[in-house]
Amino acid sequence: MRRTYLWEREPWPAFTYQADQLIGPLSSALVRFGTLSGLLMHANVADRGESEIRALVADVVDTSAIEGEKLDPEAVRGSIVRRLSLADGGVRRADDHTEGVIDITMDALKYERPVTEQRLFDWHEMLFPIVRGHRALRNIGRYRDDGGGPMTVQTNRGAGREPTIHYAAPPASQVPGDMKRLIDYVETDTGEHGVIRAAIVHLWFLLIHPFEDGNGRIGRALADLMLSRAQGQENRYCSLSRQILIDQKAYYEALERAGYESFDITQWVAWFLDCYARAAEATIGIVNDVLRTTTFFATFADIAMNERQRKIVKRLLDGFDGRLNAERYARMTSVSHDTANRDLSDLVEKGVFVREGESRKTNYRLSGV
Repeated sequence: MRRTYLWEREPWPAFTYQADQLIGPLSSALVRFGTLSGLLMHANVADRGESEIRALVADVVDTSAIEGEKLDPEAVRGSIVRRLSLADGGVRRADDHTEGVIDITMDALKYERPVTEQRLFDWHEMLFPIVRGHRALRNIGRYRDDGGGPMTVQTNRGAGREPTIHYAAPPASQVPGDMKRLIDYVETDTGEHGVIRAAIVHLWFLLIHPFEDGNGRIGRALADLMLSRAQGQENRYCSLSRQILIDQKAYYEALERAGYESFDITQWVAWFLDCYARAAEATIGIVNDVLRTTTFFATFADIAMNERQRKIVKRLLDGFDGRLNAERYARMTSVSHDTANRDLSDLVEKGVFVREGESRKTNYRLSGV
């Protein structure tokens, strides 16, 4: 039996939600973001800058990963650092494909600028070089048409099998009017909490699916802009895209349900709020890692370390996965096994590392961590 989507019903797009059912999820999200804000408030400028860079890199890399595209984190970091005019970020420039999604991410920080049809068209033009498969689009910097058939969100089931259609979007002729209503909502103070408005705008945009491609990334950038408005600050430290990538299956399931079940979108908003809360919680962990790194290097400020040693210490402070031994040290720093052993022994003698185990089972960990 064919689904009837919300845009096919009256009174589209009259979304509703049960505010009393969102008190808990909203409070939880705000408490976590408040904890994050307090942590950042007491951090020094350098640590706040590093925390922001990590969040922005995660946003750029992970919003593309959701769409199946892998970007180089180091190239992304170098580009973001240059844009923020911060030191110690490397000099590597991202390729033109990557620069487009960075452009959108950075522009979405400018929450005080109005959202207009032209601004969204500009975002689409920025994104165009990195659309999936680099295929040519008929419509760049403007809304889609139906020249290639109805717009659907689907997954292929293999050769000889019909694809699974998860969602069918409104016809192209309806898109301009739907987008005008959405933009009017974005730019009108409705009295609703800003984080709830971010959830509504993200869903509403994706249900319209106004562009031929790139809707996911632009929709997440729009949600980020709305969250920045809710926070009242340009510096964004919390990567929503990273948490969506972690919860990708649940994210798509929640979107799919919201597209046809009911104009009462309480369930979707609650999911979004919970996702935002988890994103803030993850960012608290990242900021604590940054602060721990600063404290660690301050403790060992008088200890001489070569570039290789500092690199490995930073990796361990950033949450190194697994145990560190001479073999892994040599591989990570591109040196011989003997050089790795000398570096590690030097760090043990200086009290930076602690040696555990014997012979081939010898591992190393940071002192006092």
